[in-house]
Amino acid sequence: MLINETGIESQRLTETGRNQCFGPRRYANVELGPQLNLLKSIDQLTTIPSIFLRFPAKAFFFFNLRRDQEHTMSSYLCEELIVEIFTRLPSKSLLRFRSLSQSFYSIICSTDFIRMHTFRSPQKLLLKHRNHYKNEDIENFYTLHSEDQLASCTSGRYISITPNHFPYNRYSYIVGSCNGILCLCDYLKENHVSLWNPSIRRNLNLADCPLRGSRIGFGFDPITDDYKIVSIPRYGGHALGIAQSSFVYAMKRSANWRKIAFHASSSAYKVLPSACFVNGALHWVVVERDSNNVKRFYILTFDLSTDVFGRISLPEPSWEKRRVTTIQGSLAVISTKGDKSWIWIRRDASWSVVYKLKKNKVGNVMEVLQLNNNCDLLLRTYSARLRVYNPKTGAGSRLVDFKPASYVDDIVLFVERFQLLDRGIPDLS
Repeated sequence: MLINETGIESQRLTETGRNQCFGPRRYANVELGPQLNLLKSIDQLTTIPSIFLRFPAKAFFFFNLRRDQEHTMSSYLCEELIVEIFTRLPSKSLLRFRSLSQSFYSIICSTDFIRMHTFRSPQKLLLKHRNHYKNEDIENFYTLHSEDQLASCTSGRYISITPNHFPYNRYSYIVGSCNGILCLCDYLKENHVSLWNPSIRRNLNLADCPLRGSRIGFGFDPITDDYKIVSIPRYGGHALGIAQSSFVYAMKRSANWRKIAFHASSSAYKVLPSACFVNGALHWVVVERDSNNVKRFYILTFDLSTDVFGRISLPEPSWEKRRVTTIQGSLAVISTKGDKSWIWIRRDASWSVVYKLKKNKVGNVMEVLQLNNNCDLLLRTYSARLRVYNPKTGAGSRLVDFKPASYVDDIVLFVERFQLLDRGIPDLS
């Protein structure tokens, strides 16, 4: 065991290996600064790279993080190890570390680092809470949860969950979530669209969409490495005499909405709410009425790379189709009739039933999210209640409200990411 001049114990490393990873032995007389948040963050890591097993974590940080010192972390650690450390830290810490040095800033803002950090960030649930109308003077809020932090009626109250101010008005709703960015619209201003990243608390207000009374979809185009927002008519059809046009907003391409051709339909149709983004395309459920007023359901698709619309037939029996979602990484649809709710999943261009739910057990299902733990489903019903349900055992429990005067208004899967870091403005929440 070696004792260096600062009094910190360290295990023996060869001079060559230590110089490659940590640089020359220049840290012995460096004054330890007061900003040791990084060191504390490292101590709290649950997964340590193998290199850390050979050296106590605190032995790495014989440097001063103050801006008035010329010594920085990059003087003593190789960049690969810095990246390995940083990708395991929360976004809030990384935002602070960006301002410590130019090298930190370059690492944290790089595209490769952002992708790696996203890959290692655990998936969470973002719950948007709305206060009851009798409490309009109370601000709405949102909470972030890991799957084991959801409090059911059997488990009691929420623990270690902090409510955060929701920086939009009570008429705003979430239309989609992709790579840590949320897309929001406003019931009062139908053509107003915003993008918001809760991790870094930045929002971007887009130019008003020329199309009013539309359905909005949000997703990511992997070919152009760009986020796109699509606006399509809520109602249409040549039978109604409504123009067939839609618009696309690409973040990198321009700051304006681009008009594109919409799929033609000779029948009157209605696009149902909530688009689902999966496999590079947006999906909406559409109900169409023929000349005999008979309803038919299908899925309208929009490929974000080719800007082409398409159709997917829905499975039989032809029950009411309400919403599309993703289950086990594939497109899924909720189909209901009477007290039955079936969840279909599409694989290899064919549909199959994966879950059969009954109304007397889970309620009138409106939305389904697949949880990773134990294959549980998070169900939202039309009574604005959330339930965790295990389809294998049939066991389920209702989630308790976060506050007595509030209820869950929106829920999305969420992962921390640094998108919008160079765009938009802080939400100041």
